[in-house]
Amino acid sequence: MIQVGIYIQNAETLVYDRVDLFGDEKISVVSSVQNVNDISKTFTDYSQTFSVPASKTNNKIFKHWYENSRVNPFSTLARANGRIDVDGISFRSGKIQLESCEVVSGQPKSYSINFIGALASLKDKFNGKYLKDLITTAYDFPYTSTLVMNKITSLTPTSPATPDIGFPLITSKNVWSYGTGTTWNLGQNVHPIYYNELFPSVKLSAMIQMIATTFGITFNIGMMFNSTFFSDKRFLNAHLYLKNAETFSLLTGSLTKINLVSYSQLNNITLGYSVDLTTDRVTNITAASQSGSRSFFEKYIQFKITPTQSAKIYTVHFYKNGTQIFQSPPQTSTANVEVTFEIESDMRKPPIGTNAYFEVYIGTTDPMTFNSKIIGGIEYEDENSSVYNTFTSNSATQTTPATTLQLSNYMPDMKVEDFFTGILKMFNLTCYSEDNGNSYIIKQLETFYNEGTDRDFTKYIKADKKTINRVKTYKKVNFEYEKSQSFVNQAFLTNAGIDYGSLFYQSTPVADGDEYNIKLPFEDLNFQNLNGSFQVGYCLKTDYKPYIPKAIILYDYTSSALTSAPTWHFCTNTSGNATNSFGVYKAFGQDYKDTTVTPNVTYSLNFNEQQSTLTNQVIENGLFQQYYSNYFLNIYDFKARLIKVSAILPTSILVSLKLNDSIFIRGDKFIINTLTMDLTTGETQLELLSDQRI
Repeated sequence: MIQVGIYIQNAETLVYDRVDLFGDEKISVVSSVQNVNDISKTFTDYSQTFSVPASKTNNKIFKHWYENSRVNPFSTLARANGRIDVDGISFRSGKIQLESCEVVSGQPKSYSINFIGALASLKDKFNGKYLKDLITTAYDFPYTSTLVMNKITSLTPTSPATPDIGFPLITSKNVWSYGTGTTWNLGQNVHPIYYNELFPSVKLSAMIQMIATTFGITFNIGMMFNSTFFSDKRFLNAHLYLKNAETFSLLTGSLTKINLVSYSQLNNITLGYSVDLTTDRVTNITAASQSGSRSFFEKYIQFKITPTQSAKIYTVHFYKNGTQIFQSPPQTSTANVEVTFEIESDMRKPPIGTNAYFEVYIGTTDPMTFNSKIIGGIEYEDENSSVYNTFTSNSATQTTPATTLQLSNYMPDMKVEDFFTGILKMFNLTCYSEDNGNSYIIKQLETFYNEGTDRDFTKYIKADKKTINRVKTYKKVNFEYEKSQSFVNQAFLTNAGIDYGSLFYQSTPVADGDEYNIKLPFEDLNFQNLNGSFQVGYCLKTDYKPYIPKAIILYDYTSSALTSAPTWHFCTNTSGNATNSFGVYKAFGQDYKDTTVTPNVTYSLNFNEQQSTLTNQVIENGLFQQYYSNYFLNIYDFKARLIKVSAILPTSILVSLKLNDSIFIRGDKFIINTLTMDLTTGETQLELLSDQRI
């Protein structure tokens, strides 16, 4: 009899406590990585529910869960960390779920628990969070119009270096075109691409790192021999388009406080004003005193911002006691902003009060130089005269820094779990953990299988029974993206009768069975080629109004070169004619060209063989051809069989067997579809798929 150990981690001490087991309880673990019966999913280990005694040890581990009056009960809301050992050797790590407790005559008799593999614990870690909840600090960057321009027109833009950020040429405003008589002719400087209409993108590799940082996990990126897909160029050149609004606006919590160091003239105790030079606050404002027959007075403070350069956009923000009470509309730098607040007043409008401190901030999309002025004053009036006492203080010239663009403000409205699962499905990846769910290995399925060990199970097979089944096939398998509202995609659907980038796989001859759908949670944007080599995209509906797309995955066409284009124009202002013209650009779309091999190879994010909008060449290396075809050809092969056999495996095989191992039985080769292992006896039910793969 094999000795099985079940361990549960104490959430408080972090120590793994061993669970008492029944001597005759059957403990079975089912393992699968990709099941031919549901090829769109990545699977994990799980156990059938089994019982453990309500012993003194187990009651302590489960904190007498059957008594719901306990102050600090064992939690069933979140699964506990657990592991399984076989003959003292680590077998699996994952999560333990307490399902129920059987109570007889008021006494607990047994607990029912099950084991779930580490991939399920990854879902628990994500905990329903959205992409906007990710920690993006390492990839946030100072946003300027010059940076946007350089990211599009230079291979190595500096100051700052932002290698993981792109600005795809996708419009959500003007209908870009090229040529005489067109509406928004990019060949004319009166019809430029404005920097502030472009949304950013970020590499998928950076997204994976943000997920790892946010949830405190490790993805094995860049392992030796480049065995993970995260080190594959087809992944490293892919970007997530960051668009969650119809049109772009700079969203930031970063404002520049106006420096009051030169406002010492405002320090006037008589008037009741004081400037705190260490915190840049106007503070210690006290009530004004009246004397004689003066019947009205007001006390006010006025702020005035005067830009000293043109072509900038800015806003002014006024704070009282740390809370914003005023924000100006966006201003051009040719305009001054003057804001006056009543501190006290006998009449007119309600005052904002004394005994407060005031701060002034300025927000800009680009560094801007400006002067500011503060005027503090008191005005008295009676029947005979008016008295004004004012003190004016001018600041030294200041320059605002670049505003930080926070990627979290632009993330698509999508759960982390859905994004992560979509990436696995897109590239047909498998995800697994070899520790207690602290680190995860992600590989393309074919790579995973190719790295397995060949094992001859002939001598372990129970010869009395074997079931041979046909492999379940489908009449048609549909590989699809989410529907796109882009007018270019809509036109493609009308003309082709199929959504752009989709593929309906059908075997020859046509197999029996139902249809099966593999649908990604992303949108596949169809780009358009202007004047032969200028590829742009449109997040515009058929009425040319902007829309918010589903998450979009894009390729940087080539990281080693810019793409030639007809002369086009770019504007670093928000209006007016362009001051910059270019004949090259950084192309984004559905194609990636690997220039490190000879001849060059081009890959596509479309499922099917699709004509490139950039080169007009048919790209054969779509998602299906790269990541799914070998697996599909195997299950649709006329020799394909799904066999079920029983084997008695020794402990050494139980603990070392991997789901990517190739199983040989009397010379025939198989890959593992599912394993069901009785850990107490070593008897294993194997469901094996015949392997005819190349």
